[in-house]
Amino acid sequence: MTIKQQIIPFLQNHPEGVDDDELARVLNLSTRQQANIRCRELEKEGLVIRRQVNGKIHNFWAGKAVQVAPTATRDIEESHSKFDNWFWEGNVQSKVVDFLVSQNYFIRSVADTASHQQGIDVIAEKDGINLWVSVKGYPKGTDKTNPSVQAAHWFKQAVFDIIEYRERDKEVLLAIALPDYPRYHNLAKKITWFQPVAKFSYFWVKENGNISVE
Repeated sequence: MTIKQQIIPFLQNHPEGVDDDELARVLNLSTRQQANIRCRELEKEGLVIRRQVNGKIHNFWAGKAVQVAPTATRDIEESHSKFDNWFWEGNVQSKVVDFLVSQNYFIRSVADTASHQQGIDVIAEKDGINLWVSVKGYPKGTDKTNPSVQAAHWFKQAVFDIIEYRERDKEVLLAIALPDYPRYHNLAKKITWFQPVAKFSYFWVKENGNISVE
């Protein structure tokens, strides 16, 4: 059974709406992002409505009502994988998508971070103007890799994304989305001249999900 096939009957049996985190938990998905992507695909098909409730995006079934058996809720132990870290790239990306939706952006595409899908991480559109976002997480580090050093590499990758995207389109809006860590702020301060030249914004994603735009 595909993820969509699991989501559909669950939403049909929960007219009160369900957020992406809850869907991922009860359907035992490996990441919140999987629920987020599939629900937005269903939204494009006209089968799901996504709207904000108490500060979180909830999914409501909008398709034809059919009689289905309730989806069994699975109680799962908290995982300690990278997917559960708020600063993991996929979780940062999901928060950015929710933020853009709350700002009345239409989400055109989202790269599947969990499978390392290539391409622009988030493409959104508002009032006929496109926005391309390069998203990075923050490394946990390993016995051989210092997280601060790895973060510098990821930051440089994001900057190169901006250079490449600006070359491709001189008018598109651009942004770099990063978890709100001092290391990234310090790196950004080292290239303050670059931001007005390349014309992009920073989306600083905080642990509580709030985003500040700079």
